[in-house]
Amino acid sequence: LPHGGLTNRSGLKFVGEAKNSAKKVRLITFQFSTEQAYALEFGDFTMRVVRDGGYVLESGKSITGITNANPGVITSASHGFFDGDEVVISDVGGMSELNGRTVKVANVTANTFTLNDLFGNAIDTTLYAPFTSGGSVSRIYAIATPYGENDLAALVYVQSADVVYITHPSYAIRKLARNAETNW
Repeated sequence: LPHGGLTNRSGLKFVGEAKNSAKKVRLITFQFSTEQAYALEFGDFTMRVVRDGGYVLESGKSITGITNANPGVITSASHGFFDGDEVVISDVGGMSELNGRTVKVANVTANTFTLNDLFGNAIDTTLYAPFTSGGSVSRIYAIATPYGENDLAALVYVQSADVVYITHPSYAIRKLARNAETNW
């Protein structure tokens, strides 16, 4: 400031790519207490939850193998993922180039899937260090909503404790309740 001292203001931090960055999204704040604050990312018929500088993740699934191939293939028994799911990879031994990356799941089988970047391009792991052990893969928590991208600007909301009431001129009033971090 010209007369000395400091000031601060709240703002936003980039935590990741929107589920579909080609379409509009809207962030809605959800704050239960000073320790329990979230940003709700409403997109085209979907909602994701942000907390503590990152997307809220479902429980991790163990990785038992990753191929050096184009595209790379992850083995994770009974993972339960679907094509297009966004997942975060962590704690991989050897092939550390994948640690901390958000990728899209493709070519799903019961125990394997291939890796795509967020734009849908296959991830070539042929030049990555060989997989040695461990790691986990966690899906970004998301739920379906009735709101398309053109509905988002008209959403009106009010929060009471762990419940957000959402209204829109074209839809019935909705109640969004937080039961747990991955149960909305």
